[in-house]
Formats: sequence, C-alpha cells, structure tokens
Amino acid sequence: MRGAGQDIPLLYPLFLNLRDKRVLVVGAGAVAHHKVLALVEAGAQVLVVAPQAVASLASLAQAGRIRWEARQFTETDVSGAWLVVAATSDSDVQRRAATAATANRIFVVAVDDPPRSSAYAGAIVSRPPMMVAISSSGAAPALSRLIRELIEELLPSDDWIVHARRLRADWRRDRVPMGERFGRLVKEIMSRRQ
Repeated sequence: MRGAGQDIPLLYPLFLNLRDKRVLVVGAGAVAHHKVLALVEAGAQVLVVAPQAVASLASLAQAGRIRWEARQFTETDVSGAWLVVAATSDSDVQRRAATAATANRIFVVAVDDPPRSSAYAGAIVSRPPMMVAISSSGAAPALSRLIRELIEELLPSDDWIVHARRLRADWRRDRVPMGERFGRLVKEIMSRRQ
C-alpha cells in the first residue's frame, strides 16, 4: 500500500561510493555550490560546466579541488560521468543535461526538477561512519529538511559511535549472543543521553 502521493515514484534507497569517480555538475550558482561541496567531501572528481560561477566555486577551482570549465554545456559533457547533477536556473540547459544523461544511462539529479530526475539527493544526517538520508522523492524537499533536523536532535552525541564500537568488541570477546546486543546498545545509549 503506497498511501498519499501515489503519483510519486517509489525509490530504491542507495548510497554511492563516488571516490575518484567523475561527476558532472551543470551550473555554478549557489545551489550547485552546495551540491559540489558534498561531492568533493565524498571524494568525487567534480567537473563543473557553466559560463560563470559563484566566487566560492571559482575558489575551489583555483585551489584545484574541482575542475571548472567556463563555457556552455554540451551534450558530450556527460561522457565518462558516473553521475550528472543539473543545477542550473536555465530550463533549456537543465532539460538538455537531463536528457543527455538519461540517453547515456547515467543517473541524473535534476535540482528542483523531479520529472527529469532519475536520482534524488536526500537530506543528510552524517555522524561518521553513520549516515541517514531522508527523501521525499523530490516532492517536498523542505519536509525532508525538517525531518533531518528532528533526527539530528534525537541522535546521541558523536562519541556514541566510539562507545558502540567498544561495546561491540567487549560483547564479541564475552560471546554475548547477537540477539541480546541490540537491546543492550539501546539501554547504553539511553543512559548516556540522560
């Protein structure tokens, strides 16, 4: 049973390892800036194609953290990309980038353009090595952000990962059955939050 929003596609959740993989970002404005930062953090080799760029993206290019080609997008730009992010306010360029990616069987995040997207960026809560992504399939990004903020408030502090690893090592050493570990972890985390 799908419930409300049945016209929205049911998505398959997936986390991508983009380390050392080429990602094309079409557009270089404020929205593209946020996408590029996340891609750089993930270790992607980011190519930005746009005639102009916000100062922060130009600085990343000058520092060698991304490659920026100051020109118009062409359909051949998608060649060799593992992912395309279309983040431009030019609807024609947005459409062309999404169409080229789809024709080449490359997933495309078309920002604020769900019908042209084959992938959707989620609202992210990251406490390495843990990551939680929330998606509305592009239908309600503000709601995804609100849910992300609520989850951030509920999660224990960053040191809980270190503590959980220590507990796991102890439980493995003491041969605590797998079925008992989750309950013990919940009790430990709850006691640490009080």
